[in-house]
Amino acid sequence: MSFLKYLKDLSWTIICFLLVVLIINLILLSSTNLNKSLNDILYMNILIFSISFMFLIVGYFRWRNSYKEFKNALYNKKEIDVYVPEGEKLEQKLIRETVDIKNEEKLKETEQLKENLDELNDYITKWVHEIKIPLSVCELIADKIEQEDMYNISEQLRQELERTNFLVNQVLYASRSSSYSEDFIVEEINIDSLVKSAIKTNTNLFISKKIELEIDDLNFEVLIDRKWASYILEQIINNACKYVDIGGKIKIFAKEDDESIMLSVKDNGIGISKKDINRIFDRGFTGENGRKTSKSTGMGLYICKKIANKINIEIKVDSQVSQYTEFVIVFYKLSDYFNVTKM
Repeated sequence: MSFLKYLKDLSWTIICFLLVVLIINLILLSSTNLNKSLNDILYMNILIFSISFMFLIVGYFRWRNSYKEFKNALYNKKEIDVYVPEGEKLEQKLIRETVDIKNEEKLKETEQLKENLDELNDYITKWVHEIKIPLSVCELIADKIEQEDMYNISEQLRQELERTNFLVNQVLYASRSSSYSEDFIVEEINIDSLVKSAIKTNTNLFISKKIELEIDDLNFEVLIDRKWASYILEQIINNACKYVDIGGKIKIFAKEDDESIMLSVKDNGIGISKKDINRIFDRGFTGENGRKTSKSTGMGLYICKKIANKINIEIKVDSQVSQYTEFVIVFYKLSDYFNVTKM
């Protein structure tokens, strides 16, 4: 918004002004006695140009101040609605109308996108409930196979059913993670009950891999939503079972300090390399461990971290390759649940 830009915008007006002054001067010079009127004509020109220059300077500052905040907001990618220039000039009206039209278009696009997402979420929710029916039938078939003393086949079937159920629930939670606050209930939950529920969900993995489970005192109360906290814990325990060797060990314990209660899930599995440990929460990241098994999607921990950030808990991880991996879920005692808002 330089002065040269302002002059360029007024170029035709300035040219017209100069032509008018030139014509007036020519008329005066051709119709009067030059000896008597030359000084008067010169004085008139100085006066006209001085007054015109003053108006030009004042007009420039008014023009610059009218658009300064709007320009800064536009270039700095801030909200421009509050800085839209006021006034009755044509360009000011056009700017306001353009912003209003674009806001309406953006609102329509947002509403359409939300509608499409709601439809997709509704479909996924219905699909999850529908797929659980054949899964339940498969469980009945597994029971019948056990009655026929075909325990090996039954065990394999149950493992695959458990994995399918786990992945189905993962899809359901992923679809709800963006609108979690619509189904968010904070209550006082005992950590011991959360852990037992998560272990029960992964029972077949513990049995099939003969994993030793050590649980310390978990009698702590936390303020959290049971459903979302259960999902995070189930995913972490499932990962521990997945990457621990047959006959391995998982230890679950909790500690308390002045600010938080920390729940740890520690296994003696294959561990996570240093180059991967800072990326395990990235979307779709599987790393070296994930490439060793086709059962890794790289989405579980990503969804856990996404949900944890929204419900104001923290997930930390520490690991040494071929020694251990420890996930720590930090439940803060003074979590600000008023910050839980719709996305």
